[in-house]
Amino acid sequence: MISGCTRMKLSQALALSALFGCHQISQVCETSSTSDDLKQAWALPEISPQIRIADCQTAGRGQHGRRWQSRPGQSLLFSFSLTDVQNRFPLSMIAGLALYKTVRRLALHDNSGLWLKWPNDLWLNRGKLAGILCEGCFIKARQHWVIGIGINLAPLPGPDFPAASLSELSACHDPEDILCEFFANFEELLSAEAEGLAREWSLAASVFWQTRFLFLGSDQPDFVGLPLETDADGTLLVKPEHEKSRRLLSATLKPLF
Repeated sequence: MISGCTRMKLSQALALSALFGCHQISQVCETSSTSDDLKQAWALPEISPQIRIADCQTAGRGQHGRRWQSRPGQSLLFSFSLTDVQNRFPLSMIAGLALYKTVRRLALHDNSGLWLKWPNDLWLNRGKLAGILCEGCFIKARQHWVIGIGINLAPLPGPDFPAASLSELSACHDPEDILCEFFANFEELLSAEAEGLAREWSLAASVFWQTRFLFLGSDQPDFVGLPLETDADGTLLVKPEHEKSRRLLSATLKPLF
């Protein structure tokens, strides 16, 4: 379980932050979903900014309704809310880039196998290390967001889904260091220009550009193709096999290693 000292250190780290300085930080041993916890505030007359941290989720969700599995001590799970933030580059991809920079900064072992997978996953070699889910809602002409993140700290049991863990990069993965580093990186990146973010994201996705994927759930029939580039708005340019290139706003990508 993340200690009370973690919350205190995070509070101190964010105290002078223009973006996160007013966020209320809470932590629990177990909850259904940290993101669902924060989204409950969308029904209140006043929506206060929050950061929610959990040691375990019983109904965590990934992209397209997939379940994010976790057990106590196995993952770092947290969500945070934002209101009326501005950047043309997608928030989920900014969060992914912030997480990539965080893990690279804290890794003690070789991190050359770390890469970003469009649009919102962090992978280590051939296993998923972390996932991001960004959900938004307009309330009284204001855009509210909740961004949920799950990081595998320890190996996940079972062969159902290829997974990596932070333990492969560092024997010491202190949650407080991860959180403080992540929020500092996220705030810095959010103020950057979208074109620069697209370039930086592309550099952090080195393995992604070299991998063939099965693309599912786009506005076209499923197909196999190779990603080529991403634009400043997060759109992905893909070259399907035996077809012309096309741009995607969303899709599920399964690597064909």
